[in-house]
Order: sequence, then C-alpha cells, then structure tokens
Amino acid sequence: MKQRARRIAEMIQREIGQIINFEMRDPRMKNLTITGVQLSDDLGYAKIYYVTAGTDAELKQIKETLVHAQGFLRTKIGERIDMKYVPQIKFFFDESIAHSARMDELFKEIKTGE
Repeated sequence: MKQRARRIAEMIQREIGQIINFEMRDPRMKNLTITGVQLSDDLGYAKIYYVTAGTDAELKQIKETLVHAQGFLRTKIGERIDMKYVPQIKFFFDESIAHSARMDELFKEIKTGE
C-alpha cells in the first residue's frame, strides 16, 4: 500500500472506531473493535476488518448491522476526513485474532502434554 493510502487507512480506522463507539446507538456495537483498514491503490474501496465477542447468531446480527450502516458510516467519514471521494466500504470479520487465540491454546496443550 502506498504511503498516502496507508495514512488515509489509519485515519479511516480511527474515525470509524469513534463513530461506532460514540455515535451508533446499537448496544451490540460497543464491544466492536476495528482492527484494520485496507485501501485500494486508487482509494476507491476500503476493506474494514473488525473483531467482537458473541455467539454465531450475534456475530451475524452485527455483520448485518454494519452492512446496513455502511451509508451512514461513509457519510460520517466524508464529514471528518478531507477527501475528494470517500471510498466504498465493506466489512470483514478479522479471523486472524481468533486464529492466533486458537494457536495459543494448541501451544499450551502441547506444553502441558510434555
């Protein structure tokens, strides 16, 4: 990712986190953390990665809420970040955190099994 895209991605990550935590009224969103933003080189598209706790049903509801709020979030980003065009946004659950936790569990099992 180019330097400008990286800088804008960091701003988008910070602002979306603030918007979700302080401006969205859905209590399920309070435990949501934005873990990263990946922008396309032309800054037209943003993949936003998040983590949160909950059952599979709750995770599905949170994903649906994020998809429903994309327009609202995109508008807020446009108000807060000086950009000619605000990127299209799409949300992805960050599997890397869960994968890391599972790897830690496996290492602990191996260590105690010795």
